This record gives sequence, C-alpha cells and structure tokens, in this order.
Amino acid sequence: MTSYYSRYLRGEHVAVWEELHRLGPVPDELLEDAAAVAEETMERVAQHVSRVAAALPELGWTSSDRLVPPHQPPTEDDNDVVDALVERIGGLPLSVEACLRRVGEVWFAGDCDLLFLTYHQEPVPTSAPPGPDFPDPLCLPSSYQVAYVLDEEMGGDASLGRFPLAPDELHKANVPGGTHDVELPSLNADAVLLGVAGRPGITLVEYLRESIAWGGFPGYSFQPDLAPEALITLRVTPDF
Repeated sequence: MTSYYSRYLRGEHVAVWEELHRLGPVPDELLEDAAAVAEETMERVAQHVSRVAAALPELGWTSSDRLVPPHQPPTEDDNDVVDALVERIGGLPLSVEACLRRVGEVWFAGDCDLLFLTYHQEPVPTSAPPGPDFPDPLCLPSSYQVAYVLDEEMGGDASLGRFPLAPDELHKANVPGGTHDVELPSLNADAVLLGVAGRPGITLVEYLRESIAWGGFPGYSFQPDLAPEALITLRVTPDF
C-alpha cells in the first residue's frame, strides 16, 4: 500500500486529507505516516502565510493590535511547549499540533482600505456573517497562547471539550462575538473547526485551504463579486 505521505507529495492533497479525516483516531501503525503529511502540509501553509504577511503592509494594512505582527513564526522553544501541551491535554489533532510547530502565530485582523478591512474604522458591520462585511482574516495562535488559554482561562483543565483556537468572524471585525473552536483532547489527524459561519463541518486543513485561496480573507468567498480588487495580489491556488 502506498503511504499517505507519498501520495500527498504526488499531489493528492485533498484525497489524502479526506481519507485521514475519515480514520477518526489514527491507528498507531499509521501515526508516523499521517504525522508526516501534517508536517508537510503546515510547512506549505507557513510559506503562504509568510508571503501574505509580507505583502499586507505594502497594501496599507495595519494590525488591530499595534504590538501584534501579521506573522510570528515558531521558534525551537515552541516545540517544547507543544510537547508539554500534548502531554497535558492527552493528544492534539495532528493538524493542530503541526500548525503550532510549523506555522506559529498569525494575525491578519486589522484595517486596510484596499482590502475593505475594518477593525477600528467605520462603518461597523450591521449584518451577520458570513458575507463580505466579515472578511474573516486568518488568525492562528502560537503554542504559548494555547498554553495561556489553558492555564488562565480554562483553569488548567486538560479534560477540555471545546477549546477556543481563534476569534470568530465577528470578533475579527471588532464586533462582540465568539470563537472558532476545536474539540480536545483528540487523536485524530484533523480537527473540525467549530463555529465557522457558513461552513459547518469544515476541518482545520480545509479552512486553511480556503483561507489561502482567498489571500487570507476567506469571508469574501461567499460573495466573490464584492471582493476588493487588491485581493487578487494575495490569492493563490493552495498546494496543500
């Protein structure tokens, strides 16, 4: 049987992840193979994130938090933090673990006239997501942020349940809202990302694929005709 990783490298990105997702908890004999797919996937995601992050300031983008850059790649120390999280939680989905190890913190929320992106600026959205009023800028946590939420906001409870991985579309537009969550602990290859408007059942890898396809702002996919022209400079066909 050809390995998932070999098939993935041949370009069967969607098929491989769909099959891995259907496995549920990954059997021990497939764990190394599936983990290699997750690592390769998130290496590619990181490259796309870095590209978009470098281009955003040139479009006039400013972060919603002046202390937070659009992308903060992980360091060697992050691996130690992730190791501790896996031990404490009792298992992270392979996609989430690889994302923490390879992608790091992503924060595309902010203000940008060319991208119709508002946070501090008017007008405040009056509709509800999904839709072009909510571009859903890509936001992902660092391993340190996950550890902080676990310790400070969840009381260190490793039994968890729904874990807030990122702010939702409303919060990213500076409107009171909720979060995008994953179920933890989990030994699955991929995690269903809960709370994503208009995308029930979407997994983390699928969401990242959609986000990168829309230059980091997947909310525009719901009404492409209303997407800003400048977005074309950020969009690309995902290779993961």
